[in-house]
Parts: sequence; C-alpha cells; structure tokens
Amino acid sequence: MDKIFSEANALTDVLIPIFHHFHRFPELSFKEFETTRFIREELKRLDLDILDLGMETGVAALLKGKHSNRLAALRADMDAVPVTEDEGHAVKSSVLGVAHLCGHDFHMTSLLGAAMLLKQRQSLLKGDVLFIFQPAEEITRGAQAMLDHGLWAKLPQPVDGLFALHASPHFPVGTVLSSRGYASASKTNFRIRLQGTTGHSGSPHEYRDVIAAANLLLNHFQQIVNRENHPLTPLVLSVHTIHAGDNDFFVTDSLEMTGTIRAFDESLQSRTEQRVDEIVRHISKLQGVTATVDMIPEVPSQLNHESLFEASGRACKRLFSQDKILDRPPAFLGAEDFAVFGQDVPSYFYWLGTNTLENKSELHHQPGFIVDTHAIPLGVSLLTLSVLELLEEIG
Repeated sequence: MDKIFSEANALTDVLIPIFHHFHRFPELSFKEFETTRFIREELKRLDLDILDLGMETGVAALLKGKHSNRLAALRADMDAVPVTEDEGHAVKSSVLGVAHLCGHDFHMTSLLGAAMLLKQRQSLLKGDVLFIFQPAEEITRGAQAMLDHGLWAKLPQPVDGLFALHASPHFPVGTVLSSRGYASASKTNFRIRLQGTTGHSGSPHEYRDVIAAANLLLNHFQQIVNRENHPLTPLVLSVHTIHAGDNDFFVTDSLEMTGTIRAFDESLQSRTEQRVDEIVRHISKLQGVTATVDMIPEVPSQLNHESLFEASGRACKRLFSQDKILDRPPAFLGAEDFAVFGQDVPSYFYWLGTNTLENKSELHHQPGFIVDTHAIPLGVSLLTLSVLELLEEIG
C-alpha cells in the first residue's frame, strides 16, 4: 500500500466529521458563507497563506514549498443543489430543499485532506501549492468570478498544473477514470420563444398554432443527433422545459422552450447551435409563427492537458491496480466550469468512483445520490500524489 494512502487513511477520523459537517450544512451558489468560513478556519490552522480576492464566498490559499520556482494547484467546488435528498442518507442535510447531491462535500473534504498531507511535507516540496475552493460551480459562474477577482494575478508565478477530481456514481469505490482526452463537455443553454395567434380550437384555420410548431421542432432536433451527427461522436441536445398557455378554452398564442446542447468537440458544439437556429427559423416560417432564439454559452469542454499525462498516470498507478484505471469516459456529458481555469493553465480532471460496491447511489443531482466514505482517503491521496508527482517531474 502506498505510504501516502496509509497517511490519508489515518486521517479518516478527522476527515469524516468534516465531510459530515459539509453535508449537514449545504449552501447554494454564491451563498456558501458558512462553508467559506469553515474552510478558512481549517486553512488557518494549517498556517497557509490565504489570498485576498475580495470575494464573500470561495477561498484560495498558498503553501510555500522548499523551492518557489514551481507552482502546482488543486481545486474543489463548494456549492450544493436545490434538491431534497431522500431518507436513505446516514447524515442528512439540515436545510430543507438543499443538499449536497453532486459530491462537492466530498471534493472539499478531499482537498482539505490533501492540504493536511502536503503541509506535513512542506520542507520537502519542490515548489508551491495553490488550493482553490471555488463557489458557484452548479451555475457555472464561480471559476470566472475568481478569475475576475484576480486569482492568477495574485500568484507568485504561473500555475504549472491544476488538478481536480469529481465524485462519480458511475463507478464503485476503488476505480478512477483518468482520460487522455476530454473529461467534461462544453455546454450551451438555449431559449426559444414562439409567437403565433390565438383562437378557438374548433376553427384551426383561423389561428397560428405554436404548439404544433414546437412539436415539429422537437422532431427535427432529434434528427440533428440521430441523422446529422456521427454515431460515435458524443452529442446531447435536450429540451428541458416547454411552457405554453393557461386557458383550456383557447389555443395559446405563445410558447417558450428551454434546453441545452453538450458536446466534447467545440466545433460540433458550434455547428449544432447553428443548426438549432436554422431549424427554428425555417419551421417558424413554415408554420406562420415568429420566433426568437437565444444561445447562452455556459462552459467550454475540459480537455486534459498532455503535459500532465505522465504525472497523473504515476499518481493513479500508486493507488490503483491497472484494471481499476479507466481511460474511456462513460456515456455522460457532464459540464464543469473547472474547464474555465483550463483555458489559462494546464489542467487535469479525474472522475473518482464513489458508488458503493452494492451500487446504492443514484446519479448526480438525484435524491438518492450518495458518496461512500471509503472514497475519502482515495480522493485525498489522488490529489496529494498528483501534486507530488508533478513537482518531482518539473522540479
């Protein structure tokens, strides 16, 4: 067993109560006030240098190593989701309608544990380490907010490598996805508004039917995925909401539809956005209604940086047997604003198995999502080893 894992395992009695604290007191995006306070106190106990970003939520702190000409970084997200968890959780959220159902409580715990282990090695570190606790990932605004508040400008030198992990209910504890390619998808939200004319359902020739137009749009959107896209190239085009009318006596004259487009390939993402716009314009003209389309870019895709492949590979091999190191993403196009950091610095994103061996966890954001606490020492170790391997490689 790797020495780092043994040390992380020895911290379990400290880290599990921290994990439970985060789970009991979840906070929504940009409202992580208590979480921020708690993390700052933990980092102060470790005597880390907390950077002044002028933000109410979120924390960034530096650990000075023996040599300060290199800088490795680790990141965890902080916010919860507006969902009520089910009754199966051993430790329950104390906030009605809010819960950690995406693993951010696990991410923060893992990062604090890594800070503890790296602090113990401060005199041996071949560089500095930056710890980023990022708010508002769930609304994909937190990473950019930290950059807008000068995160990179406040560092002693550029970041040589930034690592993060995400809890994955797709895999059991003891498994890691470390991909030499895309680790998360780009995401664009869209809003479509259709305007027709109202009328009595007994006189369909006298009104312009936005519901019929929406039906055609849904069918043609699926044609983009099923007939225009290569079957081995991941693409998601999902309609999430449709709102139209509130009167049973008349056909409504307006409709709003929202959804999302996700892809790993940025060019495919762009082409799909264009095709949605084209289809809406043509169908609306065909149906005699007017339409507006708003595309709202959220995050780019996360492409793991090739300069970090060797360090990440060595870190994984120190913790997992080869058959537990996966290199092909699941059929899941999750989006992460960690990718925003990756636009500026070399970055690497792991998916760490957190499901129970009995497969008890539901998927992300579902009431039955759970993290097996046996994953905590693995999360701590993976982040710690990623830093140590990178600094050793470039030191």
